[in-house]
Amino acid sequence: MINDFEDKKFMWKIPLVVFLVFALLPVSTSFSQTFDNESQLGIKLTNTQPFSYKDSDGKTVVIGEVKNTKNFPITGVKVWAGFYDNGGKLLESSIGTPVLSVIPPQGTSPFIITSKNANSAISNISINLLGFNSSPIKQALLKIEPDPLRIGNQVSLSGKITNTGSVDSANTKIYFISYDAFFPPRIVGVETIQITQAIKPGTSSNFEFTTEHNTRASSFKLVAESNNYLSALTNVDKLTLEMLTRLVTINDVSLSDVDGNKILASELYVGKEVSIQSSAWIQYATNQALTSQPYVYYVQIKQSGERPLVEFIGMAEGAFVGK
Repeated sequence: MINDFEDKKFMWKIPLVVFLVFALLPVSTSFSQTFDNESQLGIKLTNTQPFSYKDSDGKTVVIGEVKNTKNFPITGVKVWAGFYDNGGKLLESSIGTPVLSVIPPQGTSPFIITSKNANSAISNISINLLGFNSSPIKQALLKIEPDPLRIGNQVSLSGKITNTGSVDSANTKIYFISYDAFFPPRIVGVETIQITQAIKPGTSSNFEFTTEHNTRASSFKLVAESNNYLSALTNVDKLTLEMLTRLVTINDVSLSDVDGNKILASELYVGKEVSIQSSAWIQYATNQALTSQPYVYYVQIKQSGERPLVEFIGMAEGAFVGK
């Protein structure tokens, strides 16, 4: 059974390239405009618009990813987050660190920063990278072998981690990282488990993650760190679906100017007002009840060029209604 809805129209001032994504979920996210002042010291954000949301306590959480652009490992990375209201007034700030204590050459690490207070007035976030120190090398001698990811009402992932080094891997932590479908992808979740006992050289330890299903997530990775070693950033490539699927497609995307005339993406420029039109269809499984299905319609735009600035512009909410 296929159900469609009326074309959505948006009016924004945009740069050059439009990217559309659907997410089938109720939204409790704080969609803040996040600005990045990229450091020239050798660290940068992998996405200039990190994901942010309000947690169950009403605090604002921003999740991002730092990249080490140097050819040596670094440590002591500091990330400053400023939380602003709509008028640009700084309400508070926090300093956080990446989850990995040592970021390898050309490697990345997630960071999570939470506001100190539950303040509904927070609507804008500014991120600054404050610096780093060089670090002794941590060899990537932890090997992660994930089983297929099981996606249902919850997400479950098991596997094993092996110490291929010559000394114990003590205080080993494994991080399960979820990414959305945008380009470049944003981190939308980080789960952590710690192996309670040291992993002896040449031996393995089993692990398992079980967490709520984040329907924003479309790809997953694992990384581990101990006192002595790191792992490579490992893709979770195999998936097992344990729930009914809903296939959504976006079709007939078109652009028009304020007078309703069709235009091409190549005719756009910064500051030009444009209407984005498209249609979307949802396909239910044959044995699935045609209940109302909430959706979120995202629009991401970016400038063209060798180093395009990505702008996460906006969203629209609604629901597919079975018929």
